[in-house]
Amino acid sequence: MKKLNLQTEIEAGKDIESHVLFDGAQRKIMQITLRRNAIIKAHKAAEPITIQCVAGAGDLLDASKNETHELLPGVLITVEPEIVHEVRAIPEVSILLTKFKAD
Repeated sequence: MKKLNLQTEIEAGKDIESHVLFDGAQRKIMQITLRRNAIIKAHKAAEPITIQCVAGAGDLLDASKNETHELLPGVLITVEPEIVHEVRAIPEVSILLTKFKAD
């Protein structure tokens, strides 16, 4: 068991910052903060992931369906493997990314 402390307020910093909070055998948890309308360009993950908005606002684009999901505090989105997606800050967002690793 490990307690993780999340940044729930967005402070000044780089356009894109990421911090690994936990890296275990079955999952990796990172907090990623985007500022000044930054974008994590379209990409895909080999494993299932979840994206949870912790602070701010943004959009998660599902390129496979051309759908956009609003990221607001408290929203959690599951993303299956190999789904092309993009994250956009409006104008700043902080997300908790959980990558589930294969055994």
